[in-house]
Amino acid sequence: MSKRSSRSTRWIAVALLAGSTGAAIASPNVYGSLSNFDVYNDTGSETHGFEIELHGVADSDVTYTFGGTYNRYGSPRVDSFAGGIFVRYLSAYDIANGAFMTATPVPTSFSPTDGHSCWSGGGAGYAGSGCEHFGLGLKKNATSTSYRWLKGDAATGQITPVGGNVLIAAPVWQVIDPVPADPGQPAAAPVVQAVIAPEPAEQHEQYGEAQWVKVYTTEIEREVELDELLSDNEVVPREQSETEIEWVLFQAKPEGKDNGEGDELLLEKPLAGDLGGKKSIIRRYEFYEYLGAYNPEDHEAQPFDEADPEGAGEVGRYIGAQMAAANLAAAPVPEPSTWLSMLGGMGVLALLRRRRM
Repeated sequence: MSKRSSRSTRWIAVALLAGSTGAAIASPNVYGSLSNFDVYNDTGSETHGFEIELHGVADSDVTYTFGGTYNRYGSPRVDSFAGGIFVRYLSAYDIANGAFMTATPVPTSFSPTDGHSCWSGGGAGYAGSGCEHFGLGLKKNATSTSYRWLKGDAATGQITPVGGNVLIAAPVWQVIDPVPADPGQPAAAPVVQAVIAPEPAEQHEQYGEAQWVKVYTTEIEREVELDELLSDNEVVPREQSETEIEWVLFQAKPEGKDNGEGDELLLEKPLAGDLGGKKSIIRRYEFYEYLGAYNPEDHEAQPFDEADPEGAGEVGRYIGAQMAAANLAAAPVPEPSTWLSMLGGMGVLALLRRRRM
């Protein structure tokens, strides 16, 4: 792990879960997020790095990066720009010989990453897998996140983006306060909410590129450590019994349709008043190509069978997986809480709108 690593980091929303009738519920306080993901090189040629572009965060907000000896590129470099940062994994360059020292090859297959094939702990198979594992932790949610592969020019040593953005979405976590209970009535449970947004189309009057998403979820009775979010770690859900969504079509709307809103995938988990003994919610999002038909006018996907896209032959190659978790803890009840709850709801709406920009 890099020097930014922190196994003790507690990085997601905090809410008080009251156990008595009529008790107030603490307003959510978001102070971090985490995403670790597997991704295949789908550019058609070897690449020499990878780039994560984040808006709404600064270099000082980065608490953890996956790298070091676990990644062929080592620990990433963090570069700031107005309004955000780039986290860049880069191959070293041999000036004398005009060559890059390492590269991610073209994959021979795009199989789901159920094992350690995407990082150095996977053994000899990692070198030729064409798959990488990247990730970082933040003190707060980014307002938008984009991923892309980088390719080097051997003649100059310059490394620049290649291909379009990788279609693996990063979730934004929130804890949403319930509506205040009537006098004498039990308080409703807070809800842990995870939202992923699809990649917008380059032509804003068109629908974006469609893909299929499968989601697994689980809850455990302890906090998740940052470096546990690897594909085959026992805390990451991937069993059939842990399936939250079998298949869902994921596609950005045109900017002019419903103001470009309503295309996010929003998943919620109500929480018991005492947390039910659970301290972490973990999700694994799997992303696959969409092979079905499109409307030639606006590029809207027209699947033959959304209930069984595999049977209809509309599920293509595996793109990659995003592993994410929400660690939960109790917090003191602020007084008064009503206006804080209103601010929390306004913040969620503003965050989702900013992710669309």
